[in-house]
Amino acid sequence: MKANRMTIWGRWLATVLWVSFIFTGISQANGGWVIEREEKPKSPLFKNTQSIAHKLTPEQKEQQLLARTYVKALDEYRDQVRAYWPAGEVSSKSRWVSYSADWEAKRVVDFEYNRMEISVDNQAKGKRVNFAALSKVVRRHVEDVIGSRVSEAVNSDPINKALNKKLADLGAKKQKANNDLVLPELFKNANPTQREIRAYAMKLMKGASVRYQTQTASLAALPVKTNSKITYVIPLPDNRIRKKVKEYTPLVRKQAEQFSLAEDIVMAIIHTESHFNPLARSHVPAFGLMQIVPSTAGRDATRKLFNKPRLLSARYLYDPKRNIEVGTAYLNMLYYDYLKGIKNPESRLYYSIAAYNAGASAVAKAFISQASLQKAIPVINKMTPDQVLKRILTKLPRKETREYVKKVLKHRAYYRRV
Repeated sequence: MKANRMTIWGRWLATVLWVSFIFTGISQANGGWVIEREEKPKSPLFKNTQSIAHKLTPEQKEQQLLARTYVKALDEYRDQVRAYWPAGEVSSKSRWVSYSADWEAKRVVDFEYNRMEISVDNQAKGKRVNFAALSKVVRRHVEDVIGSRVSEAVNSDPINKALNKKLADLGAKKQKANNDLVLPELFKNANPTQREIRAYAMKLMKGASVRYQTQTASLAALPVKTNSKITYVIPLPDNRIRKKVKEYTPLVRKQAEQFSLAEDIVMAIIHTESHFNPLARSHVPAFGLMQIVPSTAGRDATRKLFNKPRLLSARYLYDPKRNIEVGTAYLNMLYYDYLKGIKNPESRLYYSIAAYNAGASAVAKAFISQASLQKAIPVINKMTPDQVLKRILTKLPRKETREYVKKVLKHRAYYRRV
């Protein structure tokens, strides 16, 4: 009984600490929290209130509820997963993770490293492994993955279910999930037949290698006896990302023109935020290609899009077209509204990129000793764009945001060329 009480106490404490981490560090992901609420027109990011410790805005309370819902759903789902897979991995911004109904297989699409990982339990247990039979089992899981649709993936994920329910309770309208394939770029048409899916899975399996004891080897080099779970690492086509960029370019171009933004910046942010994973989800939680936080960036963007703030569901934000629309609307508000006091367009762009990740006021700490955009603007306006960028990359307290800005600018350079 005492051990059980200690376990419960430990889990409660971990949950409290995790929610506190999410809430106090929520400056990640598009419209993050700011420490000092400055007076700005009609934005939940700039309410004229006291510090977070003294008074929570409705948007902050809403975000706390979502964070708690995420942590609770995460703990419950991981308890299930760890009974079969001790690591307890779940989907993230760049990795879509799913498990077979019988828990005997773990399937991962790694969008950052452009590969699939299928892990299966070794039924042989120290005996000679029948790799021909095992490869057939793995191929069927590959078929399941490449034939999956966004709607199936969203609706079958317990964490997404819990978040969508909480969002609905908070007023988000119910939305049908996007019914496109998760990986449509692998096929010539949007609705491949089962025969086409099977043929493509067989093609992918030809490039598979096997990981065991943290090493990767070809099937021919694998020891005939192993007790560990076996992971097949399956490279996805080298041109897959180029096809994905081509797929999203018309959507990005339309919204970039609508909101007076450069296409290369929007594409670079998508690449950095999600690596073009339509199912991207972070711990904040933020959703989709441009990692939108419903209660902050989502509310800001919908005020611009629909003339009133709306709380968007996860299903809504898992639709690439809608996500890009919301993300570009929010980026427009950052650049043209909240940061309009920064006179130099290039300096303002660098600040906007950092603010998309960390929140507008939080970035001010790179220039002054406090999170106050209005007090930082006079300092910024005395600097050249190169000086502004250098200050962001060297003086911003959060390493994550410093690295984020570097990645966006690196990706921007690529998209300016293509």
